[in-house]
Amino acid sequence: MLSNDWENFAARMAEVRDLGNAVALLSWDQETHMPKKGMTARAEQLATLQGLHHERIVDTAVGDLIAKLESNGSLSELQSCALREFKFDRDRATKVPVDLVKEIARVQASALSAWGEARKVRDFRLFAPELTRLLELRRAMADAYGAPPGGERYDALLEGHEKGMRVARLVPLFESLCDWLVPAIQKISAAPTPRSDFLEGQFDADRQWQFTLELLEAMGFDMQAGRQDRSVHPFTTSFDPEDVRITTRIFDNLPLSSVFSSIHEAGHALYEQGLPAEHRRSVLCSATSMGLHESQSRLWENLVGRSQQFWTAFLPRYRQLFPERLGDVSPDAFVAAVNRVEQSPIRVEADEVTYNLHIFIRFELELQLLRGELQVSDLAAAWNERYRRLLGIHVSDDTQGVLQDIHWAWGEFGYFPTYTIGNLYSASLFEAALRSIPDLMSFIEQGRLLPLRDWLKTHVHRFGRIYEAEQIVQKATGIGLNAADFIAYLTRKYQALYAIRF
Repeated sequence: MLSNDWENFAARMAEVRDLGNAVALLSWDQETHMPKKGMTARAEQLATLQGLHHERIVDTAVGDLIAKLESNGSLSELQSCALREFKFDRDRATKVPVDLVKEIARVQASALSAWGEARKVRDFRLFAPELTRLLELRRAMADAYGAPPGGERYDALLEGHEKGMRVARLVPLFESLCDWLVPAIQKISAAPTPRSDFLEGQFDADRQWQFTLELLEAMGFDMQAGRQDRSVHPFTTSFDPEDVRITTRIFDNLPLSSVFSSIHEAGHALYEQGLPAEHRRSVLCSATSMGLHESQSRLWENLVGRSQQFWTAFLPRYRQLFPERLGDVSPDAFVAAVNRVEQSPIRVEADEVTYNLHIFIRFELELQLLRGELQVSDLAAAWNERYRRLLGIHVSDDTQGVLQDIHWAWGEFGYFPTYTIGNLYSASLFEAALRSIPDLMSFIEQGRLLPLRDWLKTHVHRFGRIYEAEQIVQKATGIGLNAADFIAYLTRKYQALYAIRF
């Protein structure tokens, strides 16, 4: 009977989700509170749990249940969606040997440690052996998945973050965006540079932390269903819509780092808190793609957090916390500094004009790594050459260069393109929100951010994995993935800020 089969399937799906959340909790702790000497034990714990998670998904009994339910014509629409998405995950998992899953978990733990040590001494060579091993394992995983229709090895990993996306689609899209960005950046660089000296010097870490908490509250992040901590690399982890953890990072001499790290991660967290809790132990209560996830963080960070209206609302409080640095700074001067375009070597500190060149460099390099066209031993030099050519930057050391991101220490190849996909989606979604809420910018100017959060929950968050990312965006905006809305947004904003024409 359908009821018994579905109940058995739902129980299996819930068990898989619980194990995945346990893995996520151990990983969160590893990055936030775990003592340094706990790394060896944590590697084994993660390997065991990830192995169990994998075994539960690939269990033949689960496959039999899926086959029975697929042949049953009385599934509801939501049941069919859950079955489809779980089957997608299972079909991928069944192609990967459990020993490979466990080995990746072990190497991830040691690679994270090696990455941290290499960053301290600014020497990529200390991390290179671990990265070489991770690359070998991820190639093996990609080959086990097999290239999806119309794709290549890289697409097999990309598919895990952005279902249905292909290198063949991304390359021309990214190249067209770069073709616009490079001359635009050159024109901006030739214009007078806004002053930002008031953002130099020391900014008390405790007061920075306080300001980030106030921003989270204004954005509608539910602190009873989440928390903020500190980590080397800001990230968001969610175990349930009512347990969402974010981290930020605070530097005494880089005050905007904490501000925009917290806004960015809160954008991710609002998505997680807005997922359909009625499906909390189902695959449907999860994000449909990392590109859509990034659209939420980048929308809040850039289209809201770097706007004139946002700082009209929040600069008075920021001045109050740092009167010695910001007491006489005008809103116009502050907004110009917040949106200052610079050829910086650091992705997470990059402005929204240069940011996507950082992503294109990483995408191009990891594509070459997966194809076997680039060796890990040559990665740092290749990185530095591209930064010189595309951004005109001399990378001073490996921590400022190839070691800056945590993603490769996780072996997360295929993830970086989702940042640019997210940027493109963010512009289209914000334009749709403006059409739907004519007074939106006035609300933001008053510090009223909840109308935007609620619009995003209605048009994006609540769908979880019921629809694919581009379907959700199309429903909300009337258009799919494109660069035109993003380019139009940058054109309007930066022509006005820099008094130039592109």
